[in-house]
Amino acid sequence: MKIKYVIFTLLALISPFAMAHSGHIGNHGFESGLMHPLTGIDHLSVMISVGLLAALFGKSFRWIMPVAFVLCMIVGGILGVTGIVIPYVEAGIILSVVIMGMMLFRGNIISHKVVIGFVSLFAIFHGMAHGAEMPLDSHALYYFSGFVLSTSLLHLSGIILGEMILSFSAHGRFTKAIGAVIALLGYSMIFS
Repeated sequence: MKIKYVIFTLLALISPFAMAHSGHIGNHGFESGLMHPLTGIDHLSVMISVGLLAALFGKSFRWIMPVAFVLCMIVGGILGVTGIVIPYVEAGIILSVVIMGMMLFRGNIISHKVVIGFVSLFAIFHGMAHGAEMPLDSHALYYFSGFVLSTSLLHLSGIILGEMILSFSAHGRFTKAIGAVIALLGYSMIFS
């Protein structure tokens, strides 16, 4: 009974940080692109989740998932810069947090193709947000290089974290807990 109050309190504390994209470090170019994925917990949680899922699935998927995300994110970024933006991008990003958390919770019993499909779709939304928020005085190549590098490092961090978790817990219980927290974080964004 009291667990509902604890969850509600945690969600209330988390929600103000959901989409913190105001004022990027750096006025333009590479540093602004580098910081964009790091300034919002929505981007941060999804990009680390991709790495965690990649570690959980292992084998060639350890690299296929992050590469698919980065390539689709670049496509989304190009669309965002050119002004071609799918409606409800922010809703898609929030949904990506919820579903990535749920996929982590479910573990590697989900089809690889389904996971890569979701990862690729979500990357387009995240890329559109990056592209649409590119400072006007930025050079696109420098800006894109920044957010691609930052995203890749977040994926790598997720893979390393996932490998460490799996070495201690073969059943992935800790990964399930992380997935539950990320899904709850996403739900908190819906109501913020």
